[in-house]
Amino acid sequence: MSADQPSAEGDRLVQAVETADRVGAIVAEHVQSIVHAAQARADEIEGGALREAEEVRRQAHSSVARLLERVDAVEGQLGGLVSSLRHEADQLAADLNRRG
Repeated sequence: MSADQPSAEGDRLVQAVETADRVGAIVAEHVQSIVHAAQARADEIEGGALREAEEVRRQAHSSVARLLERVDAVEGQLGGLVSSLRHEADQLAADLNRRG
């Protein structure tokens, strides 16, 4: 064995460690890129969901407003009908009292 042999093994070991460090850095950079892309996509999905939820709330609010308008209209018509029925009943009662 020569004196150069341990030095060559040490050089190979240093080279292997440096290569491992470079590979680790490349992998870490790639993973970081994937994480950033996933976060950007998650933000897009969340934004879309928020916009969709707001549209659903707006439509629900509009539907409830229309429903209340219809209820008010029916209430007015029913009030008139009840008043008319009460008037007719009062007239019938008065006619019955006069006759008898």
